Amino acid sequence: MKKLLSIIAMLSVVISVGAHEPPGELFVAVQFPAGAEPTIDGDDSDWSAVPLEQYGIFSDLLYSIHGFAGENIDRGGLDASSMQIRHIVGWSASTNNLYMTSRVYDNIHVTVRQDPGRFYWDDSFEYEVSPQNLTRDENNQGESANSFSYKFAFPVFQETFEWYRPNRNLPWLTAGSQWVDVAASYEGEEFGESTYTYEARVLPINSMPKSEEATEAQVEVHTLSEGEVIHMTLTINDVDGGEGDEDNRIGMWSTSPVGCCHADSDFLMAPADPAISWGATAVESSSWGRIKAQF
Repeated sequence: MKKLLSIIAMLSVVISVGAHEPPGELFVAVQFPAGAEPTIDGDDSDWSAVPLEQYGIFSDLLYSIHGFAGENIDRGGLDASSMQIRHIVGWSASTNNLYMTSRVYDNIHVTVRQDPGRFYWDDSFEYEVSPQNLTRDENNQGESANSFSYKFAFPVFQETFEWYRPNRNLPWLTAGSQWVDVAASYEGEEFGESTYTYEARVLPINSMPKSEEATEAQVEVHTLSEGEVIHMTLTINDVDGGEGDEDNRIGMWSTSPVGCCHADSDFLMAPADPAISWGATAVESSSWGRIKAQF
């Protein structure tokens, strides 16, 4: 933990002059040792050893974006009776993968879209990743893609659940590939009051051609390293009704105050944390028990 605090202190001066959102703020991605990486199956029990006090991102840190929840909503202004959110981000030097899990309590889980491609008309989640730590104005310019969006909606609807930007419909960039994987589970009512657990894994990409003809051979993979900072954004879409024929979102809650579809927030690839016992279970983790009780 001392090493982690030292790195954060050193970086605080650097990131204060960088272009990221929110300004002057650093989220932390926990490092998984080799063999302790989570299985992407929608069961977040293999995250239970992670201390949420250091690595959890909760509703009180999220911004209302694009006005769906109303105007002039303060940070953390999410109505806990309607929705509660907890994110954790991790990384592994052994697999060179990023790992994300989001636990979302929702008073009603909605999947009603009439157009299967309009995932954002239903409850859904979006992860943006830009390993080169570039600004919005620098991302995806010209013919090169260097900031990538991974968007999902569960349960699967008419065989659709995954969408990727800016490169669309690549036959090799799909869940279960080396590039990305995702899974979800729920407790409660599938289409009612419930807590959904999402897990995803991403092999970070520095750049590739911004084309629907791009091949795997054209991808430049980013190598994650301890102490580096990359840009990410985590966003949850909340829908509570409608007929599925228009956008009925009542909230869009994000780690970035600016808006969706760009990786804005600084995430530190943390050093190994000796305080974490990777053999711990959900029962052994008091902080995990507290958040489960809230949900």
